[in-house]
Amino acid sequence: MKQVNPYLPFLFSTFKRDHSLMLSDLKWKAFESHDFLGDGEDWALLLENMLSEKDPSLLEKLSFGDETLMFTIHSEDKDALHTIAEMVFEFYDDDDLLDACIARYAQYEFEPELTSKSE
Repeated sequence: MKQVNPYLPFLFSTFKRDHSLMLSDLKWKAFESHDFLGDGEDWALLLENMLSEKDPSLLEKLSFGDETLMFTIHSEDKDALHTIAEMVFEFYDDDDLLDACIARYAQYEFEPELTSKSE
C-alpha cells in the first residue's frame, strides 16, 4: 500500500539531522507571467517574503538551497518543514491562488504588512 506524503507538494528527505524538502515542478509558466524565471531562487524569494509577513520566527529555522532547476528547503526542525509544506499546499495547485501569491510575494522590494495579533 502506498503511503500518503504529508509534505506534498514537496518530496521529503533526511540525512542525519538535516531534513529537506524538494520541489521539482516549479510552475515555470506561472512565474513567467510575472517576468520571473520560476527557478529555485524565485521560489525562495516568494517564501522568504511570505514568511517575513506571516511567520518570521519560522523563517529563522530554515535555509534555502541555491539550485536553479529545483527548489529545496533545509532545516533541523522537521515540524517547521511540515508547516511550510502545508502553507505551499494551500496555493500550489490552484492557479488563481498561485498567481496571487506570486504577485504579492515574488518582489525584490517587499514590504510586509504586519498585523497585530489583537485584531
